[in-house]
Amino acid sequence: MFMRPLPARDLLEAAAVCRNSPGPARGVYLAALALADQSFTDCATLPLGTRDAAIVGLRRAMFGDRLELSARCPRCDAPLDVAMEAAALLDITPATAALPDVEIAGTRFAVRPADSADLAAIADIPSVEQAREDLALRCLIPRDGADVPPSLTPGEIDAVGAAMAEIDPAGDPFVALDCPACETGWDAPVDIAAVLAGEIEGAADALLDEIDAIARAYHWTEDAILALSQERRRAYLARVQS
Repeated sequence: MFMRPLPARDLLEAAAVCRNSPGPARGVYLAALALADQSFTDCATLPLGTRDAAIVGLRRAMFGDRLELSARCPRCDAPLDVAMEAAALLDITPATAALPDVEIAGTRFAVRPADSADLAAIADIPSVEQAREDLALRCLIPRDGADVPPSLTPGEIDAVGAAMAEIDPAGDPFVALDCPACETGWDAPVDIAAVLAGEIEGAADALLDEIDAIARAYHWTEDAILALSQERRRAYLARVQS
C-alpha cells in the first residue's frame, strides 16, 4: 500500500485531533488516515497489529524509516537514546487466521485479538492487574453456549494473554534494550501511535511558525500561505529571515 505525506492543511488538522484525543482514539484516527478506504468504525475494530502496521506505513511516508526514541532503565532510571528502523516493527510473524482456544474452569473459549475499542474500554482502570483481567475477559469468545466467567485467576489471565500474542504477534511491539550503566536488559514497548502523534504535532508547530513569519512579513492569509507548495513557503521564509 503506497502512502503519501499529509498535505499542509491536513497536517494542521491531524495535529489538532491528536492533541485532543485519548490514546486509543488517537490510534484509530491515525490508522484511518493511513487506510483511506476504511471508516473510523472499521479501524476501531482492527486487530492492534494490523492497526499499528497501517500507522507505521503512514509514519514512514511522512517522516522516513528512522525512529529516534528515548527510554529509561527500569532498574537504575538511566536515560537511553534508541535509534531503530520503523520497518523493524513490521518484521513480526503475521497473525494466525484461526482463533486459539484456552480452558477456563474446565470450559473451552476461543480468544480473539484485542482492538482499539478494547483499549478504550480499559483506559481508565487504574490497576494494571484489573485492566489485564478486563481485557482478557473482553477477548474471550464463548463456545457451545458457555458464559464468560465474571473473573479470571492470574494463571488464566496469562493463558489468555499468551493466546492473544499467538494470534496477533504484532499487537504488542517492543524493542529489546540493554542499559549501558547497569547492564539490565528488558523489552521496552513501542507505542507507534504516540510516537507519530508527537511528530505530527511537532511538524504542525513548525509549520505554524512558518505561516506566522510569512504572514507578518507579507500580510497574507493562512489560506493563501497554505496554498503554496512547501518549496515556495520555504523560499519566502528564507527571504523573511535573511
